[in-house]
Order: sequence, then structure tokens, then C-alpha cells
Amino acid sequence: MKKIMIVLFSLLLIAGCAGRNSYSSLSDGKDVIFTGADKSYTKEDLYKSLKVSSVDAIVNDIIRNIALKYVEDLSEIEKEADDLIAEYTDQGYESYIIAYYGSMEAFRESYISNMLLNELAKEYVTEKYDDLVAEDKPVKMQIASFATMEEAEKCLEDCNNGSTFDMAALNNNSNEAPQSSIYSDDDSSLVYEVKEYLNSNDSLGLSPVIVYANTTTDDEGNDVEEVTYYVLNVESRDPAEFKDEYIENAAMSASADDVKDYFLNKHQIKFYDQDLYDLVTAQYEGLK
Repeated sequence: MKKIMIVLFSLLLIAGCAGRNSYSSLSDGKDVIFTGADKSYTKEDLYKSLKVSSVDAIVNDIIRNIALKYVEDLSEIEKEADDLIAEYTDQGYESYIIAYYGSMEAFRESYISNMLLNELAKEYVTEKYDDLVAEDKPVKMQIASFATMEEAEKCLEDCNNGSTFDMAALNNNSNEAPQSSIYSDDDSSLVYEVKEYLNSNDSLGLSPVIVYANTTTDDEGNDVEEVTYYVLNVESRDPAEFKDEYIENAAMSASADDVKDYFLNKHQIKFYDQDLYDLVTAQYEGLK
């Protein structure tokens, strides 16, 4: 199968063929390779079927080759894959991995491909940094949430009296330990009221108490209002101050299709078969 894929890939990009609106074919495509149910199947039939079934494999192979241009040392990723396989094998997970991936080698290749795509996502964010920052409006801050107004106000009071934000939050029963994290404008973890506060001013430091009320239904069908009280500690609104961290975070959340589209378009992949062009561009807009 791997040899068939190599042949198909070479037909996709073979030099000297006509441009789009051309259709590659096999010189011996009419040769019958098997028969069944009163029908003969030729090499051309198989080739057409392979074009349909191999779109993802072809694109992933192209993406892998592009990613290798941006990875300084592939051996580090390969070692990570081998160490992970050794760890999973020692823990007795080998049979589960084989059941899912087909083989340990297939799992290894999948891991390496995913890591390469992650590296490509970092390059994607780096190259589109200005556009993404303008869209995301990233802010670095800590968030504390409380069950009562009294606890939230006491947190603010303690901070104003010299306590650190995380200690003041924990000492006043914050629902979680506040971590210094980067949040974007479309972050689903932020409630509307918090986003509205962030977008309505450009101040740093402590926010006033932000009230979020949410109505839910209990087991008996009665409406129940749940109120959460938020306090923010906005540490920075300047992405240049946390650029590396932003790139790491944005790369982790970047759409794989967006990353693929961007680099497929950037590297100007050429097609010499209309069928493949139609099949691939139906999934990857960046190639049109």
C-alpha cells in the first residue's frame, strides 16, 4: 500500500504535465486486475478509487514534509515517541494501543505527525502574530470566583492591605486557586460580564467585584438562580510582554485545518489532476 501511495503522490505533483482541468491516467489503465459479480475491474478503476480514499493521507504527507522545514531536530520528537511507547508497554497498555492504531509503529508515526503539526502551529501563530493578537485581544490575568459578595469584597480588602492576590483569594474561599494565565476575547471559560469588563476599559490591577447570575432548573423543574462573584487581577494587556507564552497557548488552540490551509497555500502545492484537485480543495480551502 505504501508503494501505491508513493506512485499516487508522484502523479499528483509530476512535473511537465498540464495544469488544472487535466486528468492523469495510467498507460496500462485498461488492464483487468480482478473480476467479480459479472464485472471486470481495471487498474484505472483502482486508481480512481485510490484518489478518493487517499486525500487525507496525501495532505498529511505534504504537511509533514512542510513541518520538517521548521523542525531543527526531528530526533528529539522521535525519542519522545520511543520513550512514550516504552512507558506504555511497561504499564501494560500495548494491546490497547495496537487495538486502536493497528500497530505500535502506527502509533509512533501518529505521535510524530501530531508533534510536527504542533510545531507547525507555533510557526503559524508566529507568522500571523499581529493578525491573531488583534483578533484575540489577549490579556494576562488571574481570576478568582466566590459564592458570596462578602467573600469577594474581603478578597479585595485583603489585597489592598498588602496580601498577594492568590493568598487573598484562597483565604476567602475562592472556588479555585487563581493561576496567572492568558485569556483571549473568545475564551469560552470567561462569562460575558467578565469579557464586558475587560473590553470596557484598559486598566490594570484589581477589578471591582463582577457579578454573574445564571438561572438553572433543579430536579423538580423549579428555576434556581446561581450567582457567582468574580474578582480579576489584570497583570498585562500588552501581548509583547508575554509573547512567547501567547504563541504557545495560541498554537495549542489553533485549528488544525487553519494551520494546514495556511501552509498549503503558502507553499503553493500544485495539482496536475482535476479529480484530486476537486477532492482535496473540498476539504482544504487553502489550496484553491
